[in-house]
Amino acid sequence: MKLFKILLYPILFVVLCLAFLPKQNLYFLGEKELKKYDIIISDEKFTPSLFGFKITNASIYIQGVNIAKIDNLTLSFNGLKILSKEIGRANGNIDISTQSAIIEFKPTKIFIQKYGKMTLKYFKKQENGVYKYEYKLF
Repeated sequence: MKLFKILLYPILFVVLCLAFLPKQNLYFLGEKELKKYDIIISDEKFTPSLFGFKITNASIYIQGVNIAKIDNLTLSFNGLKILSKEIGRANGNIDISTQSAIIEFKPTKIFIQKYGKMTLKYFKKQENGVYKYEYKLF
């Protein structure tokens, strides 16, 4: 019983911190960091949830050029999911066991024609047509 209490309190603390975290402020901090690289997200609708947030109808600008429209972006403790008719689908997760961030990306044909050579060189193509990017965190 004592071991249960020892494990319960830290888990409860983390869950409550995630639930009451100011998610909109974190999003604006992320936008501020992207602006340093001349990447601007605009026209988005922000919707907070208990353990994350959702952004819909966002336009992505790089160096003043509108490169994409994001239909749906969801960030939660499960990971990141992006859906766009122009770009495709992307899923991102942080794998604690391998200490890496993993992104799986299924681009649209239009994206491959326009940006494929510049962007997809950083990804490894999988057998099912999905591109995978892995970044070691530590």
